[in-house]
Amino acid sequence: MSQPSSKAFDCVQSMRQARDRLSAETMGMSYDELVKWLRVHRYADPVLQRLAEKAAQHADAADRPSAGR
Repeated sequence: MSQPSSKAFDCVQSMRQARDRLSAETMGMSYDELVKWLRVHRYADPVLQRLAEKAAQHADAADRPSAGR
């Protein structure tokens, strides 16, 4: 098996850097602060933006009493 040349993009390293950056930004936030941060933070990546919006909506739904319970 031949040795691959240097990678142009390291997905694992990129994911770890993004996770570490987000963890540093949100460290110490309460649940309410985190939900507020998710609502106001805007991402350049549309996929990340949709995920953040869905997370904020999920938090809103969890805060509302359910009619069927």
